[in-house]
Amino acid sequence: MKIAVITGAVSGIANAVAKKLQKDGCKIIALDKNIDNIKEDNDFIYYSVDVTKSHEVNKVFEKINEEFGKVDILVNTVGATLHTKLIEEIEDDDWDRTFELNLRSAFNCTRAAVPLMKKNNWGRIVNISAVAGRTYTFFGGADFTAAKSAIVGFTQQCAFELAPFGITVNAVAPGLTLTKRVENMWNEYSEERRNTILERIPIGRPSTVDEQAQTICFLCSEYASYICGAVIDVNGAMFV
Repeated sequence: MKIAVITGAVSGIANAVAKKLQKDGCKIIALDKNIDNIKEDNDFIYYSVDVTKSHEVNKVFEKINEEFGKVDILVNTVGATLHTKLIEEIEDDDWDRTFELNLRSAFNCTRAAVPLMKKNNWGRIVNISAVAGRTYTFFGGADFTAAKSAIVGFTQQCAFELAPFGITVNAVAPGLTLTKRVENMWNEYSEERRNTILERIPIGRPSTVDEQAQTICFLCSEYASYICGAVIDVNGAMFV
């Protein structure tokens, strides 16, 4: 049985990834900062952890090592745009928090998971960038685009270092995806604003959560054994 660690797995794309990997036979270890209000009936193993804090992450992976002795799959999904400020409005704290949430979280978990993957000479790591990591965005500031661009560089360097150990590292860069949080925001937009955004998406609609999850899960599979260091754009041709 493969052991899959999914960050942010209580909701959104990460939750869909966890459910699909579970159907594929994986044991799911779900990491999230707030697990108090979980209502789903599943057999995920939940750990309450702030993945931006390295000491918390290290403790959790020590527990995983004690119980399972390995990690096969790591999906780093934690991240978000925290504001839409223009460059001259961004405070130091905005910049630091955005990078902690979107980049340090992936670094902390990857660093902790790699030794447990190397033991078996097999692993799959998938990081979540964004269309904002490929070009500009209407949905965040310069700190967000910089952090998501950094995820791409982080992914490629890790791929280079870890490929000799049977560990593939890739990134998925989603476009506009209707998670519950985004859908609530989307429904508050005027029709004019929604149409302006949709005009930038040649496929003509936002992505579903499942469309993103299917791509991520493919990269976690045996079928993706020769894909390493790639950035998969799942954005309806919003960026090409």
